[in-house]
Amino acid sequence: MIPSPGDGRRTERILSANRLFRGLLQGFMLARFLPDVHALGWSILAAGSLLSGSLLADFGLTLIVGHRSDRFPPKRLLQAGELLSMAAGTLFLVHPSPFPLALAILLAGVGQRSNGSPGPWAPAEQAILSRTSPDGETYRIFSHNTFWGLAGMAAGAFAGMEASSAGHPLAMLRFAMLALIILSLANILLLSRLPDGSAEVFSTRDLEQSGQLTPRERWNLSLVVSSNLFYGLSIGMADAMISYWFLLKFQASPEQISSLLAFSFLASAGLARLLGNLPDRLKAFSYVLLQLFGLIGIALLPGSISIWSAGLLTTLRIASVRAPGGLRQALVANAVRPGRAGWSAGLHFSSLHLLQAAGPLLTGYYWESHRTGTPLVLSAAFMAVSLFLTIFLYVRTISPAQRECPDQNTPRQTRGPYERRRSENASNGT
Repeated sequence: MIPSPGDGRRTERILSANRLFRGLLQGFMLARFLPDVHALGWSILAAGSLLSGSLLADFGLTLIVGHRSDRFPPKRLLQAGELLSMAAGTLFLVHPSPFPLALAILLAGVGQRSNGSPGPWAPAEQAILSRTSPDGETYRIFSHNTFWGLAGMAAGAFAGMEASSAGHPLAMLRFAMLALIILSLANILLLSRLPDGSAEVFSTRDLEQSGQLTPRERWNLSLVVSSNLFYGLSIGMADAMISYWFLLKFQASPEQISSLLAFSFLASAGLARLLGNLPDRLKAFSYVLLQLFGLIGIALLPGSISIWSAGLLTTLRIASVRAPGGLRQALVANAVRPGRAGWSAGLHFSSLHLLQAAGPLLTGYYWESHRTGTPLVLSAAFMAVSLFLTIFLYVRTISPAQRECPDQNTPRQTRGPYERRRSENASNGT
């Protein structure tokens, strides 16, 4: 069944609201989590190891969810993720100690997820959006979805800035876990209102008819994975612990860190909104250009002479990396047929998380050794490799202007973009 345009708009609004609510907590925690656990006596290596463990847990769950989101109702998978977050937050509220906090970090991604993303449950979200997006609207919808997540992160970081510095770090963490429970419950209620068409699954017959991946699809996805591995490692070594870097290099207060990150997220949100409205012919070029700006930002950051110059470079880096997240998702979604959207999303997100999981641990090790700039230099090097692969991937392989895929049964023929094929099948009654 093809969802009606009205159902598609309703689905978009609900999932955008989900992103906004998750972003509120994610922005607050990215700004406050590492400074607060530092104040509680945690070592840099311990904090980095725990964030790496959380990313590794997300990697494993992403593989499972991505494989199942084409076979189980993706709405139920998203609700399961919210329930898990509620359970993690409740455990910490009942018994506020390091072990429940570690479980909350591992199970709910507290302190490391961003963009309002549901973490390992993101393939289910992407499967819903790719199935309900109207023809030609995929890029706009994914970019606007990212916009709402980043807007929530900006608001959350501003909340971290306004939080009283006199408050005990443990009280901050209790507040964050209470917010996690409330926002997860709100998301569950919103998800229950998703139109039925957006929650449908592909039958076994549908999946069999979609056949094996074509050589072009396999090539596309192999390039996605190659680019993502270096991209994820670059993000893991710098972005996940950037608030701690400000603390080490400039002895910045949590309020200063929150204000800098809030501005970065706000700029990212505005850029994501702009990207969603760009003509299709400019999207691939814009994505590559932004990755170049992100590389410049992280390469210059170690030489910053003041907290404000570092803040501007961090804003350049964060906006260039986070704002085009929706565009990157849309390009991956269009690399395969709709029946494989959940599987390709799982591959996309898991390849991002695989090496990203090692980043915070390595960064914590270098910082414990008083090598403050080394993780940022390595992050820039990995970003440069990813940029090279990105140019090859999006400009020469699956840019929007070339998004034609060989038909599974007649390899010498081509059909149009997947959204048009889906509409044609619906009109033919198949």
